[in-house]
Amino acid sequence: MSQNLILLIEDDPDIASANKIMLELEGYSVIEARTLKKGKELVESASPDLVVMDIMLPDGNSLDYCRELRGKSGVRILFLSALGTKEDIVKGLRAGGDDYLAKPYIMDELILRIQSLMRRGNMNLGDSNKGRLTFNSLSHQAFCDGKDLMLKPKEYAVLELLERNLDSYLSAEEIYSAVWNADSGDDLSTVHNHIYSLRKKLSAVGFVIELKRGRGYKLKET
Repeated sequence: MSQNLILLIEDDPDIASANKIMLELEGYSVIEARTLKKGKELVESASPDLVVMDIMLPDGNSLDYCRELRGKSGVRILFLSALGTKEDIVKGLRAGGDDYLAKPYIMDELILRIQSLMRRGNMNLGDSNKGRLTFNSLSHQAFCDGKDLMLKPKEYAVLELLERNLDSYLSAEEIYSAVWNADSGDDLSTVHNHIYSLRKKLSAVGFVIELKRGRGYKLKET
């Protein structure tokens, strides 16, 4: 099977045909589905590298399927949809999409988005400390073993910072400066409150944020 296999889940035959032709001209292998049911079957049987799918399909809403898929697969997902408000885009990314492009779109932009996703690679769902935690910088979502941790934006930023510095302790001052992009002054309660909230959410998935006096905070797996 090609290492550049794209699955198009699109019920509009004209859009599907145009996208398929352009993507094949770019050197990708393309398979198609007109329904969500058929798309699910092809995800299982063909193991595509990227799924490009509409949201409103004849037999269901692909946002629900994306959430289901994120719990078991790291396949890249690009939504193409006529639902193009900021709220719609956020919903798509929060559901687990890697990118979102509103219709109508310029074909060159679609190609560039796909090229970017292909370079990025699948989400790593491995069993190492860094592998169990994965991050979607577009939607500000953090996942553990593919499950959304449901973090608030600043919680996401703090956790991502700690994950990028697994070999170091970070002081509350360093965290505040990096996440809030400002000098904390004498009030570090904001950092402590976010750490407290993160600890509760991480404890359920086997991670702790250790505090060592005089050195700071460090993320560890229990």
